[in-house]
Amino acid sequence: MTGGGSGIGAAIAEGLCSSGARVMIAGRREEKLLQTVNRIKNLDNRHEIHHRKTDISIPEECDSLVKTVEHTYGPVDILVNNAGILCHGEVIENYTAEDWDRTFAVNLRAPFLLTSIVLPKMKQRGGGFILMISSDSGIYYFPNQVIYGLTKHGMNDLAQFILEEYQQYNIHAAALCPGLTATDMGLSLHPKVRENLLEAETVARFAIYIISQPDTVNLARPVVLSTMRDPGD
Repeated sequence: MTGGGSGIGAAIAEGLCSSGARVMIAGRREEKLLQTVNRIKNLDNRHEIHHRKTDISIPEECDSLVKTVEHTYGPVDILVNNAGILCHGEVIENYTAEDWDRTFAVNLRAPFLLTSIVLPKMKQRGGGFILMISSDSGIYYFPNQVIYGLTKHGMNDLAQFILEEYQQYNIHAAALCPGLTATDMGLSLHPKVRENLLEAETVARFAIYIISQPDTVNLARPVVLSTMRDPGD
């Protein structure tokens, strides 16, 4: 689980632990990771959860993360690609190559690398689940979000390619695309009506529901969670 120290990632980690999974959360902020681990263990000391400080924008760190998980728990059965960074507020012509490289490294390259690392062993074992926590920016085309939006469209497409190439090995993939959510990232966009945002726990419940479907179910298209009311009203 990347981006597991706060927000949607922390909520999904709690849901997975409550479902009996052994969870490894990763992120750049070790203090946040430790807070999440301690909070979840305090809820139930039977929960198995560890953390690893990881910068997934560095390819070698992606490989090291998977090795840490395998050393701690064994082969990866569920990969949740959740970590992401924002890049917004400009029209196309004003973005730089650095904006592109920084955002793609975290939002799309890392999910691709982590996915490519875990797939061979999932294939050998005959099953696995890869969940992309994407965004409604990967479905729609919001102005001033071209780079961020492209990374999220790419995450959705990556899930589709996994299904096309690995469905025969019982490997599932899905993309969950929430709208504006009450996380640090979502609130940084300064929505006018906080009550109209999605809650991280709501998104997490859908994530657990998707992961827990029987092997006969294939979510062949991205699942979009929209706010009922406009947070900007």
